[in-house]
Amino acid sequence: MSTESLNRTSDVIKDPSQVINTRVNIDVLKQKRTCIHTLNKRLHSAKRKDKLRNIAIVSGIFISAGLLSFIAG
Repeated sequence: MSTESLNRTSDVIKDPSQVINTRVNIDVLKQKRTCIHTLNKRLHSAKRKDKLRNIAIVSGIFISAGLLSFIAG
């Protein structure tokens, strides 16, 4: 029973160094904010690449089907 109470109180009490580290971590997190415009540009370029890839696949299928029908006909 006594060790359980000690474990609980040790979690509540923090060293001053831990409080300082927490403040520093908050400052670091504030500095690491990303720009929404950058994320939108990345998303737009990814969608554009996917669209181009899909168009290339569909075009390849139609061209292959056309060539096969031309050769067979």
